[in-house]
Amino acid sequence: MALTALCAAIVASGEVGPDDVLALRREVFGAITVTKDEVEALFVVDEGTERQSKEWREFFIEALTDWLVRQQEPAGYVTDAQAEWLVARIKADGRLRDGTEVEIVVRVLELADAAPSFLAAFGLSLVTRSVVDNDGIISASEVARLRRLVFAPSGPGRLAVSREEAEALFDLNDATRGAANDPTWTDFFMRAVANAVTASAGWIAPEREEALRRERWLADLDDGIFRGMEKRFGEAPGQSRDLERAGYVGRFMRWALDQSRADDVFSDRLAQTVGAAETSAPVDQDEARWLIDRIGRDGDFDDNERALIAFLQEIAPTTDATLRPLIDQLAD
Repeated sequence: MALTALCAAIVASGEVGPDDVLALRREVFGAITVTKDEVEALFVVDEGTERQSKEWREFFIEALTDWLVRQQEPAGYVTDAQAEWLVARIKADGRLRDGTEVEIVVRVLELADAAPSFLAAFGLSLVTRSVVDNDGIISASEVARLRRLVFAPSGPGRLAVSREEAEALFDLNDATRGAANDPTWTDFFMRAVANAVTASAGWIAPEREEALRRERWLADLDDGIFRGMEKRFGEAPGQSRDLERAGYVGRFMRWALDQSRADDVFSDRLAQTVGAAETSAPVDQDEARWLIDRIGRDGDFDDNERALIAFLQEIAPTTDATLRPLIDQLAD
């Protein structure tokens, strides 16, 4: 009730400032965990205020990502239901808040180990809409955001670029043709699309059920060596010091196991990412046909598409013969 009243007062004022954020932090993080009712209340504030401080944006994104990514079981896995809720909640009022709503999707994909592929597609559609609705020009900051989205670890390409993401980038390129886009757009566009047709996928998170099994095993002191050690040290009456020592040993071994597991996860990700880069392949017939269809879909070619074809010739000179006529045409 206190949070509801606080949010209502903030919305009535039309402004959320640093002092408001401090009060909201006390309410939301006072019990450590964030609840769905709380994030719903925060969305009301975000939608109901026109003047928002940077502290608000930071807090809003932090609370939402905590609830979506860190406070579910297992941590790091965004479910279909959660992603559907987020998409529906952002669409609810028909408006797009670039500073909060778009950034939430990007941050969730960056922080999560796994998320539904449609969430990444939705994020790309939001960035495209933001560009088109504002001035129709792709800025350097928007290119940076696109890079974060496309190469997010939980995105559909898993550190590589998926076909769906490449399609979205082509759509954005078509929508901004002739605009004074930042020069970084050309470089990002050609490298991202080239990645989609030449690189393998990178690290893939374990299935949610397997991750949940591992998390519960680590949390279960009754089903591991830690409880057994405590029982062993505590068998003799009056051995409280030994029992206390056993607790410390158990906690240390848990920490060591967690560290080892984290190191293994990092090593697996690194190895798979390096392996994906080393197994880059020439453009095959399916990829060549897709490129031909996609580049020629609007009946025109621009400098970014020419740069893409030139870049592909450089990094994958052995390509399917189907692509040769297009290469020759764009080289003229």
